[in-house]
Amino acid sequence: MKFKAKFHAVTLDLGAYKAELNSYMEEWLKQAGRDWLSATVIAVIPTWSKASRATFQKLAQELGTSVPYDPLKSLKDRESLGLAAGKGGGVEFSPSSQRWHFKYSSNLNYLTYNEYNKAVFGEGGVFSRSGLRHPTPYHFQEKGLKAFEEFSRFTELPNPFKFLKKSKI
Repeated sequence: MKFKAKFHAVTLDLGAYKAELNSYMEEWLKQAGRDWLSATVIAVIPTWSKASRATFQKLAQELGTSVPYDPLKSLKDRESLGLAAGKGGGVEFSPSSQRWHFKYSSNLNYLTYNEYNKAVFGEGGVFSRSGLRHPTPYHFQEKGLKAFEEFSRFTELPNPFKFLKKSKI
């Protein structure tokens, strides 16, 4: 009995897949970061003097957006103080190490104080007897983490099967 067989090899075009993955992850990270900003800054942190919100502007710019300001509530505009205190520069796309992340930090004392403590008139930068529109502590980091995890939960990476190539042996 004779029979003929054809064999095919299947190979993964790893270079093409990595290029697709990197492109996807860059856009994904920017959108995840915008969701994080929305859940933290826009939903929680009031404008007051612009300083607290301004600390997020560098990161927002790297993510392709900006942080809006509500009408100023303070007598003094402190946007420049916030811009100087914000440590943006935290968007990293590193395909070689397979790291895609963003980070934010600030040395604005009263933002840090209001994140963890109940602000009271005369303490932690609260200069209004009517108090803060958004009660403190803010816990914006927890809210941001929740938003990031919610966004990540429905993420589907590019399908590697699209990058399989068949060849005859």
